[in-house]
Amino acid sequence: MRVFLTGGSGFLGAETTRRLVETGNECAVLLRDDIAATRLAPFAARLQRISGDLFAPETYRAALQRFAPEAVVHCGWRGVAGADRNDVGQLDNIVATGRLAEVSAEAGARILIGVGSQAEYGLLSGRVAEASPTEPTTLYGVSKLAAGRALLAIAAERGLRAAWGRVFSLYGPGEARPWLVPSLIRAFAAGRSPDLTGCEQIWEFTHVGDAAAALLALLDSDASGAFNIGSGEPLPLRDAVVMLRDLVAPGIEPGFGRTAYRPDQIMHLEADISHIRQVTGWRPIVPLAQGFAETVDWLTSGDAEIR
Repeated sequence: MRVFLTGGSGFLGAETTRRLVETGNECAVLLRDDIAATRLAPFAARLQRISGDLFAPETYRAALQRFAPEAVVHCGWRGVAGADRNDVGQLDNIVATGRLAEVSAEAGARILIGVGSQAEYGLLSGRVAEASPTEPTTLYGVSKLAAGRALLAIAAERGLRAAWGRVFSLYGPGEARPWLVPSLIRAFAAGRSPDLTGCEQIWEFTHVGDAAAALLALLDSDASGAFNIGSGEPLPLRDAVVMLRDLVAPGIEPGFGRTAYRPDQIMHLEADISHIRQVTGWRPIVPLAQGFAETVDWLTSGDAEIR
């Protein structure tokens, strides 16, 4: 299959691209000229690079038409860091997603797969299914929800198949940003006791490899609509912290209770992944202990160039 990807140089995008290439697909990746795409370097020779800006469709329209994709996997997003999640610029992602769907249809694509987020559900507590209310509390969540709906609506109007995967708490080797897992590993590796809440939350973490496999499953099946992508392995957050501590520096005592919970703290977040399992047959296969060990090895080795 000829597959066009946005966000292919990102954390989840690069893993998805790698798996598509290794399973024999012909892939083109949208990249700005100023992007080094370090994560794609090991298999860059097997990719076609389309220079352009996701937020300016005229910069990539002609090249996309020449590539003539059968499918598009949309991982690109601007403003994923915590500090940017209530920036009004989040709304630009909605228009960019809609324009991408439009241009992709014009170029001959028949399948659209997009990456959403648990943030679309807002402050829900417990096991969350796709039919649960969507009440996002950040502009990031609002924009992900609106972008997904736009993608699905445009696809339906154009006669395309589309699926939107809502990813829960992504982690794994290659994660560059200072999210919880890499931050804890770096703190323990430096001999520091991190300041934490009581960590009584019930949480789950989704390995990047499992999430990428889920996107490929959505691509290769007849799936359409919104789907949760999670680990199916919820646990107390305190247990996850201790697991990481034991892998890195068993002698350090985590600073449980030094930080207060946020007023809007979600105490139980668990993805109901029965829908995607039933429709595609996909299931997560990386146990948390294995995924944490892989992430520790990557971050504490000389291979962790992307930080």
